[in-house]
Amino acid sequence: MTKTFIVSIGDELVKGEILNTNAQYIANSLVNMGFNISAILNLPDDYKQLVFNLRSLLSQKGVFIITGGLGGTRDDITRKALGEVFKKDLVLDKFADRELENWYRSKGREYTDSDRMQARVPEGGILLKNRVGLAYGIYIEINESHIFCLPGVPHEMKSMFDNDVVPMLRQKNLHDERYKCEILYFGDIAEYVLDKKINGIVSRYNGISYGTRASNGIIRVRFESFNGNLESCVNEVKEKLSGNYLYSGFRDISEVVGEILTGEKFTLSTAESCTAGYLAKRITDIPGSSSYFVGGVVAYSNIIKEQILGVSAETLKRYGAVSEQTAWEMASGALNIFDSTFSIAVTGIAGPAGGSKEKP
Repeated sequence: MTKTFIVSIGDELVKGEILNTNAQYIANSLVNMGFNISAILNLPDDYKQLVFNLRSLLSQKGVFIITGGLGGTRDDITRKALGEVFKKDLVLDKFADRELENWYRSKGREYTDSDRMQARVPEGGILLKNRVGLAYGIYIEINESHIFCLPGVPHEMKSMFDNDVVPMLRQKNLHDERYKCEILYFGDIAEYVLDKKINGIVSRYNGISYGTRASNGIIRVRFESFNGNLESCVNEVKEKLSGNYLYSGFRDISEVVGEILTGEKFTLSTAESCTAGYLAKRITDIPGSSSYFVGGVVAYSNIIKEQILGVSAETLKRYGAVSEQTAWEMASGALNIFDSTFSIAVTGIAGPAGGSKEKP
């Protein structure tokens, strides 16, 4: 497997102000292509630190994905750092220079030397076109290593990574074509029980490994192989654990539910209390959800539960807002309001003190 290093540049990452979703996206994509992630490194917007760390990392051979430190601001330090590390001059790409100048002029802005720096690249490298933004990326092949520098803005990074980096890695045969991976999801079973059952199956196959991860009642199992009969193994797992098997693939459960609803031409509505609309957000985060999601009600107070959803005062008084009975009446009320095929209701305790077994 090709060694791969991911470097993310930004003070906000080092200080923990935001999560490094760029590194997560890149790592997940590369692992599924058969790359070995050797390290993920967060670095501040500090030129000297960047040069020091890049010099150490780039002494190794492999694939290097660097995000951030590009653009027409004082934080544009990545290209200069690469030039210093490899002792390469920054040369002007005339095409990029002309495009940038036209863009600045169209906005009625002055095109300064600082802005022009975005059109420069270490000698021997090439600029990568930004399809959804302004900052160019950089690609350099040197000393048997492949270095990609991408913008730090997530949607710009994803666009450049998917449209440029991945095709180039495949074209250069840097990924391991023997690598195969399958993701299966299971429910209504304890993780240790599932692990024991899967191990009994996998142990009879050579060259296959797996790992489990439980989250919110669903267990994700990742199967990997470089030379084993992965398809047969996974099919046997599905067959022998059919009562607990939910779905497969690199998908969120919201996507799977959406596919089922769309295929059956069913509709869905929600009635939420403690989650305050989060369930509806998860559903509508999926493209095309408007074809099956009708709408939802956030009924945080008992008054709204009664007046909008039609939950009876007697139910609330006798069983409380956090009860199975109230949840059923909330769901029933949403069905009536939205005339949907199905409705999901959520009620519980979401405050910092948490809930209990009786009132979760």
